[in-house]
Amino acid sequence: MSNQSSPTAASQPDAAPPSARKRRARNTRAVPPLTSAATPFLSLPTVHPLVRRHYRVATSAIEELVDLVEHCVRLLIPGALVHARPRMGKTHAIDYAALHLNRQRPELLVLRMSCEHHRTQFEGPFFNALLAAAGVRDTQPASISQKRFALVRRLSEQLQLRQGHIVVMFCDEAQRLSTHALEWLRDVHDQLAQQGVRLITFLVGQPQLMEHKAQYQLAGDEQIVARFMIEQLHFRGIATAEAAATCLASYDLTRFPEKSGPTFTQFFCPLAWRAGLRLEHSAADLWNAFVQAHASAQLQGAIEIQMDYFTRAVEAVLTSAPDWDSLDLKLGPAHWERAVRESGYVAAQQTVRNAS
Repeated sequence: MSNQSSPTAASQPDAAPPSARKRRARNTRAVPPLTSAATPFLSLPTVHPLVRRHYRVATSAIEELVDLVEHCVRLLIPGALVHARPRMGKTHAIDYAALHLNRQRPELLVLRMSCEHHRTQFEGPFFNALLAAAGVRDTQPASISQKRFALVRRLSEQLQLRQGHIVVMFCDEAQRLSTHALEWLRDVHDQLAQQGVRLITFLVGQPQLMEHKAQYQLAGDEQIVARFMIEQLHFRGIATAEAAATCLASYDLTRFPEKSGPTFTQFFCPLAWRAGLRLEHSAADLWNAFVQAHASAQLQGAIEIQMDYFTRAVEAVLTSAPDWDSLDLKLGPAHWERAVRESGYVAAQQTVRNAS
């Protein structure tokens, strides 16, 4: 959730062939918080990012998102739409992509805005949210025109410090954005363009986003579609054993503290690690445990594991591993079946099914 040679593995050209993408995905890493490297080693038991659930795991889907972001930045494509069912890890993916850009492309200004639902469509709350995303914490201007001016000035100042000209903005839960909000955002895009600043917007949200796009196309709202919905990506959960291996490998590769500490797996079971234990080798067992749980509960549809439950299963094993740790420890199906039960995956799916 939130390396050895680089902070993230998503740094290859967008035009990489599928085989290259697959190889790259298998080398992805979990990315701890930027501040983790300064944490004293002796305090690790209480502040380890896995215990606090404050880390980012790379997945194949996240790598696809990073590819899309890099593609749009390289070609200055103004907007893209990313949609997924709830709990698939969209916010987690935004965290990862934003961290990747901050480390690999420091000249970019990266903003994140969580879109809120408003009963009435007023510009004031919308621009307050934009100003907050831009880091304006002081008393905000009263009038709409002042808010617009303050926003554009803030973005321009931040870009000057970075010696850049591109703002990348991730709008989380973007299905909540109204037509009015997108029109106001388009105005900001145009104002920035007049100053030579490029705004690239990623609308990240639930499947309703695709319905909104279809409605805009039918209504002839070409400006909205052409500005914010040129590219699109269906963001998915864990759907194969290979994708599970990609995630598990992250725990085997990531160190905390970031450059000098043990890997996540090594920290929780040092003896077994020394003997060759790697979570990646358990991908088939973990995947099969989810498949069996899905089938036993008679859940409908193809299995697609949300990141929240996948990481909870891994955390259940790692936080219990110190009790089992030995040179002979072998993680088998029984360990992962218990972990899947503890993850809450089945209960969550049944709740959704009963509510629908």
